[in-house]
Amino acid sequence: HIGLFNSIQIPYALKVVLGVLSIDFTAYWFHRAYHSFSPLWRLHRVHHSDTDLDSSSYFRFHPFDWFLDNSSVVTAAFIFGLDMNIIIFNIILYIPLFIAHHAQFIFPLWFDHTIGKIIVSPNFHKVHHHQNQKYTDSNYGNIFIFWDKLFGTYKNIPVKEIKYGLEEFDSAERQSFWFLLKSPFLNVKTEK
Repeated sequence: HIGLFNSIQIPYALKVVLGVLSIDFTAYWFHRAYHSFSPLWRLHRVHHSDTDLDSSSYFRFHPFDWFLDNSSVVTAAFIFGLDMNIIIFNIILYIPLFIAHHAQFIFPLWFDHTIGKIIVSPNFHKVHHHQNQKYTDSNYGNIFIFWDKLFGTYKNIPVKEIKYGLEEFDSAERQSFWFLLKSPFLNVKTEK
């Protein structure tokens, strides 16, 4: 019985909609923080290290990063007063979209020009996995694209121009499970 939406009277359906927006808003800022603060980036870069982006990239997270990523949902639940039904509904919306974000399939442009005006289309999210840091540090939204547009972090380039991964992880040895697991605790530099 804590949180913003528990201190005001609103219909439950509106609470669900505002709850999903609140979780996504909170996740946007957490995701942006992962890219801005070195200790968080060291964990999160494991997800960005994949040089062959596909649906399995959904599962490429450092265990500590996975924990921190899910803490954004818990934080939103406490601040906004969201119940488990809203959290589960958000997960049902988000997981299929997140898997699609990382699929090798390139979505048609009409998708970006229609549905992509509201949600983060897979093509827009792929830009976030570009090896060029100015694109990696963009498109932080999970479900809704308007946070990036509102806060100036939206970028778009054709998917065919994207080189995936991080330059410092561009070798077979650095793509191994054990290297990725220990990489947040190493000073990983580009191999010459």
